[in-house]
Amino acid sequence: MRQRQLSQFLAVCRNRSVSRAAAELNIAQSALSRQITRLEHDMGAELFIRHSQGVTLTRAGQALREEAADLLRRMNDLKLRVKQQSSDVSGDVTLVVITSIASALAVELYPRFERDYPNIRLRVIDHPSDTAAARLLQHEADLAVIPNTAADMPHAQSRPLFEETFVFLSRAAPGAKATEITFSEAASYPLALPFYGYDLRRRLEEAARNSGTALKVKYETGSINVIGELVEEGLACSIVPPTFWLPRIASGKVMARPLVAPKVSRVHSLGWLPSAPLSPAVETVREVTALSVRSLIECGKLLGILVD
Repeated sequence: MRQRQLSQFLAVCRNRSVSRAAAELNIAQSALSRQITRLEHDMGAELFIRHSQGVTLTRAGQALREEAADLLRRMNDLKLRVKQQSSDVSGDVTLVVITSIASALAVELYPRFERDYPNIRLRVIDHPSDTAAARLLQHEADLAVIPNTAADMPHAQSRPLFEETFVFLSRAAPGAKATEITFSEAASYPLALPFYGYDLRRRLEEAARNSGTALKVKYETGSINVIGELVEEGLACSIVPPTFWLPRIASGKVMARPLVAPKVSRVHSLGWLPSAPLSPAVETVREVTALSVRSLIECGKLLGILVD
């Protein structure tokens, strides 16, 4: 059982389809099918039930999924610790993260640094997109995880991490199904959206222009939590990336529908300023953050497609 096999197995779990997982991984579907069959042979158990609309995990597959993401994380951590001799690395590092994914990333990062890098004092600070980049440019942060890094910060260096696709968010209703919705139909609902300076709003306005429609904006706010309350109360809908909303979706408070024609997405990158050499502590945080994003996506706590 190899690391690549586990990563491919988790991709099939996320997509519930070998063909969609193959497209995400940019490999041939036949090659991915062979790898899954080989993994099942190595494990001595059937991991998926194949059917016309995709695949469903067996009990053995569910057990492997629960362990695989943690195993991959520990394997990557071991490589990094050996490479960087983490016990000798120390220092203060500030990481600024866009609000919508800050909680998911912080809950992953803090325990890892407490356990594996006790001499590094990490600070994770969340900001909306209109100010997150400014914190890095003003040298108030050492690293930043934000969207649209290359365009918004041409003087920074960056590493693409993952692409997230937006969904249409509405109050959950009994019996309602999370079917696809076109962008023009979603735009016709009363919407609660961020202000114009936010990356999310800019992307939605661009999609509206390109599709010849207009957004029916009922409420504007700088708070993602306010948007959540407005949607939960049924006062408005929204078009958002899904990660921040996973607890509300799971609890049945809101419903997320895939957005199509066109899809709207953005790529989050890890950025830093090249004006001064990075300290060993900052380099360590940079590498661990990239590994943590991969781990979160593989276990479904962060929704998106990895960008290598």
